[in-house]
Amino acid sequence: MIYLKWLRIMMLNLFGFISAPVVFPIAYLLRRFKIVRNKLLWIYFDDEDGFGWNVDWWAKTNNYKENFWTAYKWCAIRNPAWNLHTLSQLNKKISEYVFLSPRGILQKDGKVLEPKLNVTGVLKYVDNNNEYMDNKGEYLSLKYSIIGSQYVEFYNNRTLKTYWRYSYANKLIGNIWVELQMGYTTRATFRLKIKNITKIR
Repeated sequence: MIYLKWLRIMMLNLFGFISAPVVFPIAYLLRRFKIVRNKLLWIYFDDEDGFGWNVDWWAKTNNYKENFWTAYKWCAIRNPAWNLHTLSQLNKKISEYVFLSPRGILQKDGKVLEPKLNVTGVLKYVDNNNEYMDNKGEYLSLKYSIIGSQYVEFYNNRTLKTYWRYSYANKLIGNIWVELQMGYTTRATFRLKIKNITKIR
């Protein structure tokens, strides 16, 4: 049942993923109308980070331009229909969860990490000056990336339900790196990135 619930949410999120590139321009154009912003097209906005203009690494990547194109890339391509994703969000209090026999290891900067809701395999980047750039930058950072693979199930003492997560981030072969996240942790998620990376720090 825990996998079927994840699949059901993924199908709903797929609708947002497919429709956001088409619908977001309309949502952006009509954003000042409260009924559009808060009701009709609410799922196509990002109540956490707005249009990405104030997210430091994203703003820097886009030359600090607060325009439609920067907002479009954030809300329609990188985080399509983000508010829709938040509808499946869980309580984030780690103390309420019991981790059940995690399998695999995740490491950051050579240190093995304890299983937590917000710890997943992920590739992170820095710029030419070694400044942190999150998901996009000149160099893959082995200092900030979380490398390895791990599957974990965890039991929520408050809701009396079990959730799961699998993540993988590592070099697959040659210069090909893969990042995969799937499961139901703080929210239901699926992310797959395959990149040819030659610059590493």
